[in-house]
Amino acid sequence: MDKKRIKVIRRQATLDDIDAIYKLDQEVWTEFPGTREMFASRIETFPEGNVVAEVNGQIVGYLCMEIVKLELDHQKPFTWTEITDNGYLKNSHKANGNYEYGLALTVSPNYQNCGIATRLFLSAWEIGVRANIIACLLGSRIPDYYKYKDKYSPEEYINLRREDGKLLDPELRLYERDGFKAVMLLPNYIQDPQSCDYGVLMKQGNPFYNRGPQFFRNFLASIISRWGHKFLGV
Repeated sequence: MDKKRIKVIRRQATLDDIDAIYKLDQEVWTEFPGTREMFASRIETFPEGNVVAEVNGQIVGYLCMEIVKLELDHQKPFTWTEITDNGYLKNSHKANGNYEYGLALTVSPNYQNCGIATRLFLSAWEIGVRANIIACLLGSRIPDYYKYKDKYSPEEYINLRREDGKLLDPELRLYERDGFKAVMLLPNYIQDPQSCDYGVLMKQGNPFYNRGPQFFRNFLASIISRWGHKFLGV
């Protein structure tokens, strides 16, 4: 598949997309898929925080974000259930919060390595720049840790790198490629045997935080949304 020839359309998800999002989620997250009720609640609570990627009219990617209020310098570890209101967002999303939190990123196996995730991240940054958040956060799995748990502690494992200098774990490597850095280990983040139930809080700072008036940030957000994939080569 020539990813440069794929025409990807990003747009805000609607309630009419729930069945397609649910089907995609069931395909990708076989161990802990979401429910139709979760997706409906997310879209109703924070519509602009739910984005889909389409190829030839088919939804092949889904991203869900929320705005949260955190004191990151003094933050205690939390679980996925706590930070996302068990995936429903109704009690966790704070419109006046200071961080953007990504709780779901789903890409069809048929469109892996086609830049879908990076394009969806652009939508996150459009929202984050407009909202003037400090940084974008997400909880990453460490799906290869079960292979190394007898040799390395989780703290050691998340810093392991291959000979080419890239992080050993494939999911951490994906997020690092898009500019995220590990902030803290999250024990019991989610029930995930491959990650031994660990998550890693990842952070990417907003370079436009508190830079200029709102109209300037709105202009930057529009540029990111429309042309960001060109700058990133996806």
